Formats: sequence, C-alpha cells, structure tokens
Amino acid sequence: MQAPCSRLVRSTALLLVYVLSAAAFSPPAGPLRCGLSRTTMASSQDGKTKLLFIHGKGENGALFRKRLEPLEGAIVAGFATKGAEVECTFLSAPHLIHSDDHFAWWKLKPGERSFQATEWEGMEEAFSVMEKCWKEDGPFDAVLGHSQGAILMTVLLAKAAKEEGYFKPPSAVLFGSAWPRPFEEMVGGLKDVDWAASPYNPKTLHVYDLKDPINPGEHAVRIKELMGPRAEGLEHNNAHGIPMDPASLQVVVSFLTSS
Repeated sequence: MQAPCSRLVRSTALLLVYVLSAAAFSPPAGPLRCGLSRTTMASSQDGKTKLLFIHGKGENGALFRKRLEPLEGAIVAGFATKGAEVECTFLSAPHLIHSDDHFAWWKLKPGERSFQATEWEGMEEAFSVMEKCWKEDGPFDAVLGHSQGAILMTVLLAKAAKEEGYFKPPSAVLFGSAWPRPFEEMVGGLKDVDWAASPYNPKTLHVYDLKDPINPGEHAVRIKELMGPRAEGLEHNNAHGIPMDPASLQVVVSFLTSS
C-alpha cells in the first residue's frame, strides 16, 4: 500500500505539470470544422480522445477557445501523462445576437434568463447544429459546456437517458448550468430513470457557485441530483465564470482522464 505522503507528492507533482503546461499552452490554428476545431497531439499510439466544447450565450467557438486556454492546456497535459492523443472541437451556436460575431443557442426576450423563459426561440436550429457536428466530427468521448451550452447539454442528456437521439457522450462537464424550463417535464423525468439498468449511464461533473448571479447554483445541484450515482459536483467561488484555479483544473482533468 502506498503511504499517504507518497500519494500527496504524486498528486502535487501532477498538479504542477497541469499548471505549468496550462501556463505555457498556446493553441495552434487548426482546420475549421463545426464552427472551430483543432487537434492537439500528445505523442500517443492509442486512439485519440475527442472532446467537444460548447460555449454560452454571447460567445462563439473562437472566443470560448481563447478563454479556456488554461483549462485546455491542463487537459492536454493530463492526457499526455497517459500517452493519449486529444482532439478538441469548439462549436459555435447558430443565432447571431450581436453584430460583433457573438452567438446564442436560442433567443430570449430582452432581460430574460433561460431558466425563466417558457419558450426558447430557435431550438430546432440549435439541435440541428449539434447533430451535424456530432455526425461529421463525432462521436465525442466527452462534452464540456458553459452556461447556455451547459443548459443545452442538460436537455440532450435527458433525451439520451430516454434512449432518444445521437447525443450520448460517456462523460460530460457542465459549468454553470440552469434549469431548462421549456423542457422541465423531460428533465424532471430523470428522477424515474433506473440508472443501474439504463443502457446509457454517463458520468457527469457539475461545476457551480451557489452565489452565481446569472444561473442560480441550486439549479446545477438539482440537475446533478437527477443524473444518478455517477454524477459529481465541484463547488467554487468564481461566480458565473469557469474556475481556472489549480485545484479546480485538477478536478476537471482527473474527471476527464479517469475511466
């Protein structure tokens, strides 16, 4: 049995690798696919791990990729320690909401939040973009989404639990999700899923701040509790942002790289 101090040293060493790699990481340009995509090689003889990133309202794939450089760098480093090749795809939403190339997955009335609205305009286009990307560049081993992107993931995961559709990633990370009111019957029905017997039983990581001023943190907790025994939680104090502190990066990387 490994001594506790040995485990601590190993954990600290891995965390240092993640942090240093993230700090030095500069994502190279790559081919355009599904809005924005690029491949990062990690000197592997194994099959590549494919990750899909879904931005929130008011961004696009390129902006999201830039903002997530520390996280992406940590993920690349984490998979590299396992000799794995990683392909990251950053998808852009279909609805232009500002003239400066900012997009959303659905449209809302001025001042309205996704969890308040009873209807999301343009969901068919959102579903279509996701399905096209999945069929052309997927399937993906894990999907990571923030805010509106995480809410969209919640809906798609609920569909998958009912054996509907193509969207069935083995792992999912949801940053700052919220209750999808137009689909609350479907998502609420997750309480009746027998996850042990279900043919689709993903592991999920729900990342939230209980004081989030945009999407209430208790919504993320509620969704986590519906996703079964393989659902994990990570609470932080970065409001509605994606936490980039070393400890949070390590949790996300460990979640993605564990079997």
